[in-house]
This record gives sequence, structure tokens and C-alpha cells, in this order.
Amino acid sequence: MKNIIINFCLLILAGCSGQSNTDAASSVLAKVNGDEVYAYALHSELQASQQNADDPSVVKNVLTGLIDRQLLVQEALKLDLERAPEVIQAIESAKAKIYAQAYLAKKIAKLPSATESDINQFIESHPDKFKHRKVFKMQDVVFSNEQSLVDLQRVEKEVLTLGDLQAILSAKGIHFETGSSQFFTDRLPEHVLNKIKSMKKGDLLFLHSNHNIIVKSIDDIIEQPMPDKSAHLLAARLLSQQQQQEFVTQEIARLKALANIQVLDSELNGQPQAANH
Repeated sequence: MKNIIINFCLLILAGCSGQSNTDAASSVLAKVNGDEVYAYALHSELQASQQNADDPSVVKNVLTGLIDRQLLVQEALKLDLERAPEVIQAIESAKAKIYAQAYLAKKIAKLPSATESDINQFIESHPDKFKHRKVFKMQDVVFSNEQSLVDLQRVEKEVLTLGDLQAILSAKGIHFETGSSQFFTDRLPEHVLNKIKSMKKGDLLFLHSNHNIIVKSIDDIIEQPMPDKSAHLLAARLLSQQQQQEFVTQEIARLKALANIQVLDSELNGQPQAANH
């Protein structure tokens, strides 16, 4: 096992290319009742899990997981589960997603990188994320998101301070917790940033999760410009993401214009929103 892990780490570190890379990727790392586990399978699992491939303990754990899975596959095949309708449908669905992702990845890889001019312009046009980035320091109150406990719409409209909110919750016997938090404006989604950037000290921000209501009172707002190097890296990444999203939208539109698409179920024959790819 030790030699297998070392060889695999060397493969990753070497960044092999061409035929040598192909040979290394197809090398057998383990055998499970005669079935072979290849290096490319391990590499793929590591990439998908986003774990550190330079850490031998991580590589060993992932390989152990592949061996465990192969044991289960062998048992499934003994029961002919590969012929089960639900398994066939799941395989076809997975194949479709993989093909679509592979196509987009191939196309996106050819997109040009953002130029220095593009990056600088992006930084200038988003002062809230870069030159005038702010950190919001908050005091928080968290309580259960049970509609029957409190009239949330009324509370959001009428409560002006955390003290008022705590008084209402206490009067109704609703358990709540308090704490503090902070966040930077460059890490917020655009729609949240647009909502919060005009807020001031003492304002309340209501956030809803699946189980809780989180009410944040702005305690302090401090301007903290992002360092130039960090700004450049972030702007380049955001521009790349933006470019990829635009490409996917345009490519789907192009393919739809060329296709003959019929939705046969009348109830589903509407104008659905764009799907995530």
C-alpha cells in the first residue's frame, strides 16, 4: 500500500504529460477480487472531493473508499441490480449530466482570459467590492422559524431595535440566542450587496433560513479597501465566472434555435426559468 500511495503522489506532483501521463493514469493501484482499481479513478475521486492530493493519508483514505465501493459493486452485480429499472434510469441520467458538463468544459476551456484592461475596469466599476469595501459588524438574535410563534411580517415592519425584538420574543416565551458576526461586502452576492450597502448603524437585517430567523443589527461599518493583489485575483476570477455564465446562456440559446423541441405534456409546456448546468 505504501508504494502505491508514493507512486500516485509522484504522479500528481510530476504533472506528467503525453504518453507517460496516459500510462501512469492507467496503472493499476489495487485489485479487488481480481477487479482492478486504476490511478485515473483515484485522481478523479480526489478532484471531485477537492481534497489535498499531496497528502498521502488523504490519498490512502480515498483509495480505501474506492476499494470498499468496488466490493459493494461486486455484490450488486451478483444480484443483477444493473438491470433494475431504477438503476438503469439513474445511470442514463448521470451519463446525460456528464456529457453536458464535458461539452461545456471543452468549450469553456477555449474562452480567452480577461485582459488587464478588463480586470482594471471591473475593479473600478465595483467600488463596493474593492476600493470602498466595507466590513459590517453585527449583533445577532436567532430564533426558530416557526410561523405559528410570531407574526414575522408584522415584526419586520414594526420592530426597530434588537431590544424591542428581544422584548417581544421574551413576552411570547420564545427561546432565542444572541451573538455577534461580521462580513465583508466583497463576499456578498450582488442582490444582497445591493440591499445592504445603503444600510446604516442600528438598522436591522432579517435573514430567513430553513429553520431559523436571524436578525442582525448593524453595530459598526468600517471601510477596509482590498489590497491591490487580492483585488486583481478576485476580479479576474469573478470576470471568468461571469464570462462562463454568459457563454453557457448564449450556447444554450444557440442550440435551442437550431433544435426541434417539443414538450408533449401540456402542463409542462410553459416557459421555465433557465436551468443550472
